[in-house]
Amino acid sequence: MTSNDNMIASSTEGSIAPSSSSISTKPSSTIATKPFIIRNSRTYINEPTLLYPLPVDLAELHRQSLRTLMLFQLFGGPTTAPEFSNKPPSRVLEVGCGSAFWSMMCHRYFAQHGHSSISFTGLDIVPLVGTGLDQNWKPDKDMRWRFIQHDMRRTPWPLPDNEFDLIMVKDMTMCLTTFMRDPQTLFEEYLRMLKPGGVIEFWESDHTVRMLRPHVLKPPVMSKPDSDSDDSSSEEEDDAEKLGAYIMTNNTPLSAPLNPFLVEYNGWATKGLDALGVSPVPCTLIGPYLLQEAETLMELRSKRLAVPLSEIRWEREGVGGVVTKDGKSYIDSMKRKGKGADAKGGGKGLSTSQAALRRTALETVVGLILALEPIIREVSGKSQDEWDGWSGKMMNDLLRDGGTSWGECLEVGAWSARKKLA
Repeated sequence: MTSNDNMIASSTEGSIAPSSSSISTKPSSTIATKPFIIRNSRTYINEPTLLYPLPVDLAELHRQSLRTLMLFQLFGGPTTAPEFSNKPPSRVLEVGCGSAFWSMMCHRYFAQHGHSSISFTGLDIVPLVGTGLDQNWKPDKDMRWRFIQHDMRRTPWPLPDNEFDLIMVKDMTMCLTTFMRDPQTLFEEYLRMLKPGGVIEFWESDHTVRMLRPHVLKPPVMSKPDSDSDDSSSEEEDDAEKLGAYIMTNNTPLSAPLNPFLVEYNGWATKGLDALGVSPVPCTLIGPYLLQEAETLMELRSKRLAVPLSEIRWEREGVGGVVTKDGKSYIDSMKRKGKGADAKGGGKGLSTSQAALRRTALETVVGLILALEPIIREVSGKSQDEWDGWSGKMMNDLLRDGGTSWGECLEVGAWSARKKLA
């Protein structure tokens, strides 16, 4: 899809459109009377049985919005599904919509391409759009929007069968811990609400950090005249390279990080999330889950990217002339001319846009670490003073001292499939 220029223009002065609505399906008495609670100066959903570990305050909503904007840029728009390149969906569901930022950006994207009549539905356990935390955060005036408040642990959801052309499930692995224990129940709901021929799409990010080891991208491959698969793969690599990211394959060389703060964080986060039933590496799970639905779904597609958190030393300098290609060591004796020399494996360094994208990735990772303070402190045994000291040093190291220059990266992915027609 084409670029999403001008998508972040402000619209917070707008009010909910006349076609917008809000529906509640009798949430718990605790959420109904007092939906939010303050703990350690952060705002959380006030539901004791809900294992969602993240706050829902403005700092966290801002972090999630930054992550969404970054994914829009990486994926070229609000969906990776080619079905919507020329004809947009007519009815869209955002599962766990939160502040509905993705829906708003999706509306603006398609509206800029002449399609402003798409109907959007957001589903979540508490209302975060135009109420509660930020009264000004509302859909655009011309957006057809409705919000349904519902605890998604209770099925069936209050939505009809065969209703939506596109169902977006974005960053939901922390919200629905049952997804890891019993994904079949959720998939049955998704498929029930999805129209035949409709698209279900997942966007996710891993919650722990790995390190991208020295390597270069595959050289251009001469494709056969009757096959465009190699061309498509080469174009994806070129697009990712221009943005400052790396396409991930089975041969992408990754290892544990070298940064000591991220090493500690990985250990604590893995233990704490596992205790909640949340996988620290959800990007490894979504593809297999979709494959299990092969009888109902078709045209399964995926795109995984590694976004370095800063400029990597070996990108500019190389490592003693030895890099790895598809996981195998070799001596790079070429002088790497042209775009390769400019972008990866040694050259003039990052462009302004590449550096900005990586900085965004870094800030969202740091924000996630801070947001997970309660479970990290519980696992690590740190007191408040000890946490304050550790987190301050961590932020200084990662944000100011170039602590991710070894190749530490954020791993993200998009997966989509269509519901079979019969």
